[in-house]
Amino acid sequence: MTDKIDKLIQNFGIIKDCENHISQCKCKCCNFDKNYIVLYPGEFEATKQKKNHIKIIDDNYFGGKKAICVRTCKEDEFKPLDCRSYPFFPKINTKGGIEIIKGLKCPLKKKELTVHKKNFNKIWKLLIKNKDISDWIKKIELIDYKLYEKRDNK
Repeated sequence: MTDKIDKLIQNFGIIKDCENHISQCKCKCCNFDKNYIVLYPGEFEATKQKKNHIKIIDDNYFGGKKAICVRTCKEDEFKPLDCRSYPFFPKINTKGGIEIIKGLKCPLKKKELTVHKKNFNKIWKLLIKNKDISDWIKKIELIDYKLYEKRDNK
């Protein structure tokens, strides 16, 4: 990754309003019954942070990895971009435009996700310029997501 992307990611993934809903949702995003985390190609290998809370369940998921967490990550531990992006994930449509899909487990509403969506767009717009990552996004499958925002532009 580039320094620019690294700096953006460093403070990304904390949703202020999430704390207000923990009693309601009980951190469903960190419970893995039928879902999993996807790690883009090279992401797991690139981090120097502790990652013993992550269990790899597919070591070559279209060049990336599939994983689950065995417990909630701590502040000094690796938090995959999929987790930082949650409840959003990018989808590339047939015209090459980015659509945003949203995980169904998350109870947060649009107004509570405005800042998070803005940061998500900044980061993923840069990452998708990498052909390996954009090709990977086209191949992976996520469970219990629905279309949140459709855009036909690149």
